[in-house]
Amino acid sequence: MIYRNIVNEILNGLVYVKGKFLKVSSKDFSNILKLLKESLMKKLHKEIDYRNIDKIKYLKWCYDKLLLDTNNINISNLKSGSICWVDFGQNIGSELRKLRPAILWRSSSDKKMWTVIPLSSKCYQDKYYFHCDINGLPCSTAKLESMANFSYKRIREPFFYNKKISHLSKEDYSNILLALKKYYTFEDEIH
Repeated sequence: MIYRNIVNEILNGLVYVKGKFLKVSSKDFSNILKLLKESLMKKLHKEIDYRNIDKIKYLKWCYDKLLLDTNNINISNLKSGSICWVDFGQNIGSELRKLRPAILWRSSSDKKMWTVIPLSSKCYQDKYYFHCDINGLPCSTAKLESMANFSYKRIREPFFYNKKISHLSKEDYSNILLALKKYYTFEDEIH
């Protein structure tokens, strides 16, 4: 019962007890989290139509985000030009989704945020100027239009090809730079 009272106080926005911060032991905190989880599961069980696949996918993505937040990847091992598995998560509309290989393009100074360029095998050798085929990997295309910034916690592990960690070649890097220039300066736009 004491845990329910603490949870109620926290949920009601009470941070102080008699002018001092509320101190919660690790055991109490674990119990609070357990109660919150049970409460959430009961609420979801009552209100979610389990026949609606989009709602189920969204709930799974919320759970997956919790798991990603505990990702302990060594950020000092992350390098620009590396190809890694990145969790793009649940999509809306035609956004990219799921776990897929991506190029680590640029990072923030502390390497906690990365600009990544997703790779796709479905766009290989198409005619779009904003798709850049990667010569170092078979049937792989960099999708420049889907370049995005993500937390390092979305980066799962290195991508292997022929039992080696994959990196961009100098030629592929140069080709992507040219394609990005076209994409962001609208060189192929009709005027």
